[in-house]
Amino acid sequence: MRLHESEMDAMSTNGALRVGLIGLGAIGGSVVLRAAQHDDIELVGAVVRDTSRPRPPGSPPVFATLAELLALDPEVIVEVAGHEGLRAHGAAALRAGCDLYFVAVGALADPETERELLEAAREHGRQAKIISGAIGALDAIAGASAGELTRVTHTSRKPAATLMPPDEAAALTEPVELFSGSAREGALKFPESVNVAAAVSFAGLGLDGTTLRVVADPEIERNRHEVEAEGEFGTLRFEIMNVPSADNPKSGSLVAMAIIHQLRQRRGGLVVG
Repeated sequence: MRLHESEMDAMSTNGALRVGLIGLGAIGGSVVLRAAQHDDIELVGAVVRDTSRPRPPGSPPVFATLAELLALDPEVIVEVAGHEGLRAHGAAALRAGCDLYFVAVGALADPETERELLEAAREHGRQAKIISGAIGALDAIAGASAGELTRVTHTSRKPAATLMPPDEAAALTEPVELFSGSAREGALKFPESVNVAAAVSFAGLGLDGTTLRVVADPEIERNRHEVEAEGEFGTLRFEIMNVPSADNPKSGSLVAMAIIHQLRQRRGGLVVG
């Protein structure tokens, strides 16, 4: 049963944004720690696969079903569970009347997943928002796409150990290109490593029109993303070297920061990006 209005008023007297999580792993844990620094964000709970797993102090309540989380009336649901979590709960969260913020953008390489999310958002008047995560320049690319955008190329360079089996990574002496093709193909081939490429794609030319290169580099310790774009607006080159998450080296620490930024933007009087 959903909370009555009087109960909601009592629970959110500080006007904090009520947020539910899909997933509570490495990224979710970072979101919890950073949200605790902001009294305008209230994490009401998280839906997880294993409710018996020990959670760090300060973690929100965990639930086995989305229905239990929705009973706490979150305004926004944030996906931090990966592709499987987004497929399982994303559209249902939108149909329940919540906006959805998500980072597992690569899941939309599956046309059925993309269609289901878009239909749920449109039919129920909600918004499915891609979080920039470990990348930047999405606002510039999206703006350029309003005109003639002719080329977008994204090169993802990561430490070899995060992309290859340990023995192969240890034997590597120079960078090796593991993939070059459309972002849709790349997102399916490297589902946990190229969500950023999918985000770049949706900002501009789409998954089929964006070129993705995935490079394993034994000489770097930080994830590096390079984005190049050309079009009517001119040319763009963006590069970022992310500090990997301490709990999950396949993800950058910037991801949790970007989530907190977007949540705070929702209530902000002055909005940037």
